[in-house]
Amino acid sequence: MKIIPSYFNIGKNNIQIKGASPYFGNTTSPVQNSNSREIQNVTPEYQVSTPISYSHIEDIRLPNNLTAHCYKLANGQQVVVVPKKGTTVVKTYVNTGSLNETDNIRGISHYIEHNLFNGSEALGDKDFFEEVHKMGAYTNASTSFSVTDYVLESQLLEDTDLENKIKLHAGMIQTPKFLQEKLNKEKKIVNSEINMYLSDDESSAVTNTIKNLFNIKSKAPDLIAGTTDNIDALTRDDVVNYFNNNYYPSNMVTVITGETTPEEAMGLVSKYFTSMKTPQGERHHEPMTPIQAPVRQDKISDKIEGAATVIMGFAGPENGNSNDKIYLRAVNQFLFGLANARIKDIEQKYSTRVINQQERLGTKPSDKTAILLEASLPENNVEPMLKDMYQVLNSLSMYPPTEAEFNAIKTHIKKVNSQALQSSYELNQHIGMNFLNGDKYQTANYSYILDNMTYQDFINTARKYYDLNKVSLTIVHPKGTKPEDIQNNYSNHTTNQVPFSGKKQVSFSGRNEKLPTEIAKIREFSTPNNFKISMQDSNSDVVNYNISLVSNKIIGQNPVVTEVLNEMLQYCGTYYRDKNNLASIYDYNGINKNIAAGDDSTGINADFPVDKTDVALALFRENILTPAFTQDLFEKSVRKCLDKYQTMEPSAYDKYDQEMYKNLPDGVSKEERIQQLSQITLGDVINLYNQLLANGQGQITVTGPFSKYPGLVNSIYNNATSYHMAQPNDISLQNVYTPTEKAKVFTKETNKNQAMILEGFKYKTNLNAKDSICLELLSYILGGSSSSRLFKDLREQRHLAYSVSAYQHRTNDMGMMTLRIETTTNNTETGEKTLDNIKKSIDGFNENIKKISTEKISEEELETAKKALKNIFLQPTEMDECQNLMLVNGMRTPYGAYYANERYKLIDTITPEDILNTAKYIFSNKPVYSIAGTKEALDSNQEYLKTLGEIS
Repeated sequence: MKIIPSYFNIGKNNIQIKGASPYFGNTTSPVQNSNSREIQNVTPEYQVSTPISYSHIEDIRLPNNLTAHCYKLANGQQVVVVPKKGTTVVKTYVNTGSLNETDNIRGISHYIEHNLFNGSEALGDKDFFEEVHKMGAYTNASTSFSVTDYVLESQLLEDTDLENKIKLHAGMIQTPKFLQEKLNKEKKIVNSEINMYLSDDESSAVTNTIKNLFNIKSKAPDLIAGTTDNIDALTRDDVVNYFNNNYYPSNMVTVITGETTPEEAMGLVSKYFTSMKTPQGERHHEPMTPIQAPVRQDKISDKIEGAATVIMGFAGPENGNSNDKIYLRAVNQFLFGLANARIKDIEQKYSTRVINQQERLGTKPSDKTAILLEASLPENNVEPMLKDMYQVLNSLSMYPPTEAEFNAIKTHIKKVNSQALQSSYELNQHIGMNFLNGDKYQTANYSYILDNMTYQDFINTARKYYDLNKVSLTIVHPKGTKPEDIQNNYSNHTTNQVPFSGKKQVSFSGRNEKLPTEIAKIREFSTPNNFKISMQDSNSDVVNYNISLVSNKIIGQNPVVTEVLNEMLQYCGTYYRDKNNLASIYDYNGINKNIAAGDDSTGINADFPVDKTDVALALFRENILTPAFTQDLFEKSVRKCLDKYQTMEPSAYDKYDQEMYKNLPDGVSKEERIQQLSQITLGDVINLYNQLLANGQGQITVTGPFSKYPGLVNSIYNNATSYHMAQPNDISLQNVYTPTEKAKVFTKETNKNQAMILEGFKYKTNLNAKDSICLELLSYILGGSSSSRLFKDLREQRHLAYSVSAYQHRTNDMGMMTLRIETTTNNTETGEKTLDNIKKSIDGFNENIKKISTEKISEEELETAKKALKNIFLQPTEMDECQNLMLVNGMRTPYGAYYANERYKLIDTITPEDILNTAKYIFSNKPVYSIAGTKEALDSNQEYLKTLGEIS
């Protein structure tokens, strides 16, 4: 469970349709026949008196040959069912959030979200998480300003899975018990989460920006999480009253996407969603009045020691303003999303990345959204960056995109939409948010609205929503910044803007017979110049493409040379085209590409429309073989890398990585990297790149419509043969593993409310698929989910943290298992001190390590983990991009294209003895501890830490 205050969407609001149908130029409407349908032959179960009736409202044709079947239950709840192959997602969207709370109970929506997982009348004495994980399913929830949602998702591995999911899901939302013991327990967990957010003033800065933007009066430093005082003061009556007044059927939408039929899904929904609740009183709606003049607020943080944070807020379109939301996305694509986007030069110039997001704030169609732009950058770059940002935003309406850019914007957005809707989860999210906003046709109509957007629509939207006369600006300056320095920087770079101060049924069968990869769709080739090619057939008209030159040895021994090279590749042109011309060609042809370099490889990952294949492949070849590395670009890239390290926040990972990756590039400290950046030359970078090309083994993986476009095979193959001779294929691992000779403890002082604690173990590993499955199951059982041992012990029982986890990964022949927790030691806002939480957390780690290393796990616990791992393997497979990535991962193993399937089939062969032996193997090694916390917390635990190992 987590707070997620923003939703990715492709448009959510209603539009009046006039004239021709908006559905991709078809002459028929996307809305199918509407009729009424009553339930038939549904047998009640325990605690379900009588299934309620429902009406079939309409069917809406969606992109990707999908159909949304729309229903309304007799209690007013809307339900949408979209049959599709892949993961099955059951998600309910409740039209309530933190801006439906009065300030004295701010945070109650999020608190209730947590408590709905703590038992329901329908669940009886069973544990919700245990029941979910028996199916290997994933569950989560999120709270935002205006929406609280709950999700259950998994592959349907058993015939009973869908009914169990809907039954559990309906029970938690309709009949929570709100037991006092559980309410008290959850206060500690929620308060830990609040403390986590308060550890970083960036979170408070977002709240501050929104408060100022809409004149919201609240004492809470985080408008969604609320305050620990509020949570501590909540009574059971407060919880029940808020729940009853906001969680009622007509205020909810349930969306089911995946392997089901409308009849099956609605029979189950009507069987379990039977509440007839209505609101008990007037709901609270936070008054929001947009500012009419710019507001700026500066804060010097005592918690941030690195970069400054800048947040700009603008009042966005109303929830019900469909056209403007789509037009705004086009404006943002122009600003942020093109390879030649207006903001790219600013990001490079000032060593930053500008993040754009849109927030739904209120639950009414007339409530405005908020547009937020956020960037972290060196303090001395803040004012000049703002000046340039203002110039870019001011120029939007005066210098709109060219005709080619205008078409590129539309092409990119439609391509991203098409790719996103391959995912059951993304599709579910889009539909759910559309229905909350009263715009159930949005997904179907999106391309029509976008295609009919005019230049004037673009200009008017930019002018209306990026109005610098109505901006809310918050700047958080790092510790040590002086007020007079802020004033002087502002005066030297003043912007004069912000004062300083057809219905298609889908049939499914063989639910229990699934594999990640359909081998029959894959063809493999080897070229005369040593390139290995895997081609995978798909139905999409978008090609996903990866080309890599990978060495079996580490070439980039100096990590900063690799970093500078990687940075330069993002911005360089070629010998034939400058960067702007090259970026424009990519944009105009709808090509997305990312070129990168590592210590042992370089390559491109990309996607593009199938009719642009030859253009894309020629550009990639030009990019890889003839990059233009100039002295000016080198110096800018060094500066950006230097800024990154000089503003980097202290972390428990600093010394941890140095020890775990000793004698490897990743083990070089921040201080050493800063020094090395002043010593490297452009020649070093060029030499490294030439070595990567010369020593690389050629690999190409492509997922695309080969059946529909047979010529695509020849295009890929012929382009591969035009490259230089690659090295012969060799998948052997480099020997980089060195054992940890003795237990070590590293500490780092920070000003955070919470201490970050890491405990890690190194071990020698290989490419054996069974070993990798054992490791993944072990890390999942130990700390990979909300039913894991660490979660249930350290969070649920000991209340030490909101988040605790264990994860494993491999570098060549070295594996690492890391346990991580962030636990409150000093709450500077409330004066709370729990300094012994460091000892409690580490003791908790080691008690769980000892138990899993000495006692066999139960068959039941292992079976739960196996189902979860199967779901993890299968969930990404509905996306072509992820299918292609699975091929990429298999290339460097003995299994090739069969790698994902081999690993999947091995899951069922693992025994409790295998897990015990794996745990003994991992945890027999010496541990490395790293703790980042306040001086007071570290000092108070000094004697205890000495008992763990050598303190460094």
